Order: sequence, then structure tokens, then C-alpha cells
Amino acid sequence: MGILHKAKRKLLFGARQKASHGQLIQELIGRNIHFSGKETVFVETGCGVSTVALARSAENGRAIVYSCDINSEKADELKTLSEGVVDYVQFLIGSSLDSLKEISMRHRKVDFLFLDSAASAMYTFQEFQIMEKSLQPGSVLLVDNAAIPGETRLLSPVRKGKILVPYLLASPFWEVTGYPEAGDSMVAALLHDSPDYADPQYEDPDYIDNWRTLFRKELD
Repeated sequence: MGILHKAKRKLLFGARQKASHGQLIQELIGRNIHFSGKETVFVETGCGVSTVALARSAENGRAIVYSCDINSEKADELKTLSEGVVDYVQFLIGSSLDSLKEISMRHRKVDFLFLDSAASAMYTFQEFQIMEKSLQPGSVLLVDNAAIPGETRLLSPVRKGKILVPYLLASPFWEVTGYPEAGDSMVAALLHDSPDYADPQYEDPDYIDNWRTLFRKELD
């Protein structure tokens, strides 16, 4: 489990990156995703080096890989530069929200979901909401530009995860781990079928209002 910082602290940008987007993606898939003959599905929003990592992790087409991006030129350039590595990837060009709705209707389960499109906390949370029913026990979620609230050493602003990460931390089914020195600072979460992973004492340091103490005083 990632460390949950209880006190608000000053953010320090300029931490040294210890793992790239691709390295962490391949590590998480290698550790958690097992090709058992059943349909395996990887999905990302925002194509780039992550797309290459997903394609390599697909093990010669053993996983279905989707990359959602609004920029067709970016996708075309990636296909050219990757020299065939991303041949297994199905590129869906347009709004990621529309593309994710299409994917969720095609597949009962998504095994790996990487969210890295618009630099917006609400937009990222909307992407997650669309895919939430397709994330089942064993599914892995990775969010770029995200951090456990209270983390002090970051590689970039972490606005994409500002809503989604506290939501995951509050759920008893998501095991949440921060990787502040990977990608652009990232948070990963593994979905379990047992409700053993919430911290009932956790509060986002940005929103602590000492409500428990005030509530107890009112009862006295």
C-alpha cells in the first residue's frame, strides 16, 4: 500500500524520475496480469510512449490494446516511429469519453486502464466513471499526473488525479499505491473482491476540517 500522508506539506517539484511511463506500465502488467486464455484487454487515453509499452506487454497480440486520442496526426506519427511495434493497437480517434463508451460496450472486463489524456481532474474522473463497470477484481488502473494527497516530492502538478485518487482511497476494494517518481508522478490501483483496503481514518490533507473533534464536542 502507498504511504498516506496525514499532514499537509509544501509540494516540492523537481524530484528525479526513477521510472518512465513505459517502465511502470510493463512492470504493473507483468506483476498483475496473467494471460490465461481468456480475453485480455488493455486501454489507454492519450497515445505516446505508453502505447509502445502496452503493445509490448500484449505479447504478440495475446491482449487486445486500445489507444484513445483526439489527435490523428499524433497517432499516425507514433505508428511510423514505432516501426511496427504498435501494429496490435486499435487506435480510436476522437473524444476519449466517446471512445471509452464504445470500448465498455464491446468488452465485459478491462484488465488494464491507463488514464493520461486531458489535464483535468474532472475529465479524468469522467473517463473513470465510464469504465468503472468494466473494471473487475484483478483489474489494474494507472493514472498519470496523480499522487497520494500529501505527497511532497513530485515530478509535475498532479491535477489529473485530484478527484479520482481520493475516490479510490475511500473505496474498500481498491488497493492504491503512489509512484511519485515514475512517469509524471503516477498512482496505480488494483481492484480486489474483498473490502479490506480502505483506511477509515484517512482524510485528504487539503480538506481536513477536524470534524471528528467537533462532532464529539457536540455530543458531550
